[in-house]
Amino acid sequence: MIQPGGPTVTDGQACPRSESRQKREPVRQVSGLLMLLLGAMAFPVLVPAGAVAQEQWLSPTLGQLQLRIDFRETYYPNERVRQQGTELKIFEERLGLSVPIWQNASDELSFSGSARYQDLDTGDTPAILPGAQAPLPGNLWEIKFGPTYRHKFDNGWIAGLNATVGSASNEPFHSIHEVTARATAFLRVPQGERNAWIFTLNYSNYQEYFSGLPVPGIDFLYSPNDNFTLVFGFPFTSLEWKPFEKLTLQINYTPVRTVKAKLTYEVFRPLRVYAGFDWDDDWYLRANRQDTDERLFYYEKRLTGGIRFDLRHVGFEVSGGYAFDRFYFEAERYRDRNENRIDIHSGPFVIGKISLRF
Repeated sequence: MIQPGGPTVTDGQACPRSESRQKREPVRQVSGLLMLLLGAMAFPVLVPAGAVAQEQWLSPTLGQLQLRIDFRETYYPNERVRQQGTELKIFEERLGLSVPIWQNASDELSFSGSARYQDLDTGDTPAILPGAQAPLPGNLWEIKFGPTYRHKFDNGWIAGLNATVGSASNEPFHSIHEVTARATAFLRVPQGERNAWIFTLNYSNYQEYFSGLPVPGIDFLYSPNDNFTLVFGFPFTSLEWKPFEKLTLQINYTPVRTVKAKLTYEVFRPLRVYAGFDWDDDWYLRANRQDTDERLFYYEKRLTGGIRFDLRHVGFEVSGGYAFDRFYFEAERYRDRNENRIDIHSGPFVIGKISLRF
């Protein structure tokens, strides 16, 4: 499938890029060391929190969690920044860990988190957010971590709670305005032997709609056999279908603008090839921004092809493709995306990933 770094707000002008680049060279080296230290110190605490938590909401089985470790690197070569006379190159590292703390057939406690680091290199000429007249930060981080607890009642109902805290910024935890918090309570109610209702109540201090308010959700899980699972409703919809033994189709949709689709073919038992489409976004809370309700968004669409080689405890994955419709903007909502925006030309990318399971 994350301190402090680049430039922030200036007095209406970008700082000279020669000075910025001199500062960023040691920052890049220090960031790499920090990433390794973060991974070492946070070994029992860091994860892909959202993905792992969602899997736990859907599963009727407790007591079978594994230690999970994922490391991924992504590289986007130089592409032009439209109407600004500069180019942008992106190097990204992601680390995710999920650790079961205590589990049995009726109770389950795990701790998970993730870290993402991005180096945004525009060479000697910075890319400028035109509305704020501020340079695009040279480094962006996202760090989040927290526990998930589930309990299975005698009647088969499963209730749980997931909570995460973190920071997504060019200067993580710079102030309270760069801190993120999310909590989700969920209840799985079986319907027959294979189906279930999923009820959720979600809170986040930063989201596009109903920010700071608890938002209820309801999904229905329909799984007539092992080859077909459909979850539809709110806050997410997904499909996993195996039309025949070696082919799997996966589609996921999360409101409002997150779509993931993948078609995987098993060549032989450890080796799989796949093709996919993603419409995805990230957001950050730029330190020292004038309006603390605004977020720095990044949107892109991707066409991807790749191979996976999975053994019992370790997996390797290499993929690449074409990213398009790429842009940054800083605003409160998506509808304001044209007012303070940086457009990036389409281009290729490559990803390498290592996964461990114990």
